[in-house]
Parts: sequence; structure tokens; C-alpha cells
Amino acid sequence: MCLYLPVSASFRKSSRSSEPFRGSSRQNKTMDSEGLTAALDTRQAEKESRAEVREREREKKLEQIYADHVAMVYNLCYRMFANRADAQDATQDVFVKVYKNLDRFRGRSKLSTWIYRITMNHCIDRMRRKKLKTVEIQEWTASPKRDHDARIELEKAVASLPASYRSVFVLHDIQGFRHAEIAEILGITAGSSKSLLHRSRVILRKKLKGIWRRNGPTPV
Repeated sequence: MCLYLPVSASFRKSSRSSEPFRGSSRQNKTMDSEGLTAALDTRQAEKESRAEVREREREKKLEQIYADHVAMVYNLCYRMFANRADAQDATQDVFVKVYKNLDRFRGRSKLSTWIYRITMNHCIDRMRRKKLKTVEIQEWTASPKRDHDARIELEKAVASLPASYRSVFVLHDIQGFRHAEIAEILGITAGSSKSLLHRSRVILRKKLKGIWRRNGPTPV
């Protein structure tokens, strides 16, 4: 025999209470918002962390570039200005430009060639902007000291050359670049480089003729 028992109200309440708690729609939205905020914070932290890593890597790369090229840049600036103060200032300016434009370097040339180009362009611009007076050989050859070093005399003569002549002479005869490389650095043709070098040598021979007659043949 089957017995049918009425379902009591208390049982219905207990049955409903055993269902999982879902909370109100407002509570659910609050929890979802908090979870989204936490996720976004985590992503932002990860993004900032990656950015910090990239920045540290960039700084390390720049430090290495500076260490590898600072002597080269300074020597080139000194050859262009024949003045330590100007050479030091120009060297600092060059590396500021290198740092700012490093992301634009596409590797189409050697990094050193790219830095040489920045250096030469900056030196030429600096000379034009400041209108630096070239050294007139007459100012110091009228009564040269007996102990004048030949290298110093040549440096002063080179410093008196026009900027374009000086650039090619320094790169070819002092730094040892080939005309094809000079053309790439200065943005000219190899033929123009050869022509400027020839003219610079002619000028230097004339200016150094009286000085080097005492010490032997003109070295340029």
C-alpha cells in the first residue's frame, strides 16, 4: 500500500535553500567588475614589466654602442675642429642624435658607417651654424717655433680647409676610408670624393710648402 504524504512548507523551504547561491544581479555585476579590474591591473603590470625590460635592454645596447664608438667619434670631431672643447661638445651632441635616432637605423649599412655619417653631418652643420673661423696659416707660419711638431702644423693646416674638403681629407687620408665608403657617409658620389680629396691636397701642399721645406718633402 502506498502512502501519499503532503509536502510540508518547511520541506519546500529546505529544498529551495539547498540550491546553490547565485546572489543578486547587482552582486554578480560587482563581482564581475572586481574580477575585470584585477585582470586589467595584472595585464598592465605585465605590460609595464615588459616595457621596463625593453628599456633596460635598450640602455645596455646604447652603453655598448658608446663604449665601442666614442673614441672614433671624438677623434673624427677633433680632426674636424682641431679644438678639444669643440670636439668634446660635438661628441656629446653626436651621441644624443645616435640615441634619438637608433630606432631608425635599418641595418642597410654598418652601424659604424651610420654613426660616421651622423658625426660628419653634425660637424659640418656645427661649423656652418657657429661660422667657426678657419685657422689662417699665415697667423702661425710667419715665425714658427723651432720645436713645433709637424703633426700639429698639419692639423692646423687641415683645420683651415673648407668643410667639404676637410671632411673628405680627414676620412680618406687620416681615417683610411675608401672613396666608396666616403660617398656613402657624406651622401656624395665616389667621383666627387676623389675630386675633393685632390683639391684639398693641392691646398695643403701650397700652405705647407714653406714649412715642410725645412723638414723634407711635403707629406700630402
